[in-house]
Amino acid sequence: MLPYRQVGRSGLHLSVLTFGSALTVGTEDTRISYAQSLIDQAWQVGIRSFDTSNNYGLGVAESLVGQALRKYPREEYVLATKGSWPIGPTPYHRGLSRKHILWAFEQSLRRLGAEYVDLYYAHRYDPETPMAEVVRTFNRLLDAGKIRYWATSEWPVEALEECHAVCDRFGLEAPIAEQCIYSYAVSRTDTNGVRAFCESRGIGVLGFSPLAQGLLTGKYRHGIPADSRIAKSAQIGYDKTAKIYEQNRARIDHFTAACERHGVSGAQAALQWVLRRGVLPVVGASHPQQLEESAAAVTVDIPEAFWADLSSVAAVLP
Repeated sequence: MLPYRQVGRSGLHLSVLTFGSALTVGTEDTRISYAQSLIDQAWQVGIRSFDTSNNYGLGVAESLVGQALRKYPREEYVLATKGSWPIGPTPYHRGLSRKHILWAFEQSLRRLGAEYVDLYYAHRYDPETPMAEVVRTFNRLLDAGKIRYWATSEWPVEALEECHAVCDRFGLEAPIAEQCIYSYAVSRTDTNGVRAFCESRGIGVLGFSPLAQGLLTGKYRHGIPADSRIAKSAQIGYDKTAKIYEQNRARIDHFTAACERHGVSGAQAALQWVLRRGVLPVVGASHPQQLEESAAAVTVDIPEAFWADLSSVAAVLP
């Protein structure tokens, strides 16, 4: 069983790893058998936190995740989904307006086949909707018992500051967590004020793409594997993995070379790097065995010489 971690100063605890369904369940593969194999493996290794969104496969991921989790006791896991990302062509299909969020949430709940969601994310900041409306809308869902907590994802620090100030002013429940992209390759929340603000307010931080979409595992060091995300970019309609490498080449190459020098698993070292900074990783997987490796990262012994090797040049890397 994986250990649990408290989310900020809230009462919610998550398994130290969260299973994320972006770009795999409902996008890369739309079969329930595929989703079931991944979620069954996640459960077996001790993951009890599951993350999806209404825009992953335009709702298909929610349907598959909901079906795959149905065999497990509802009180024994945390189910998270998200709303606000554009899912259609009109203003009614995106953003954080009360009109959109209340409709989008009901659609998510129906697809998940759930009576409630434990954690509901405002999936990107919406500058067109007044913050008081955003806060009151999510609190309305809390008061109705349809969500247990709410959170934000990839919000700029200025928006987080305004959000929490509004919550304080009106005595309303504030987001308990911020989910952001976070890895050794991409850690801009360390420098843009987001993590500092979260720490000052007792807000939990979850990091998605902790392996930099596989780039930190070293699997691309000698070419592009046939079953990799880059190779399947046209199939899944996603081409950002190659761009992440182009923009962060020096850090990625340094990390994977250090892993080779010290005989360390890139996947496990990348996850431990995130955990050592107090961030809870959201891990994806294309194959069940990848979840076994991810779970082992929590307890595997990585030599201090490796961490020293990383930090020795980290200050001069871009």
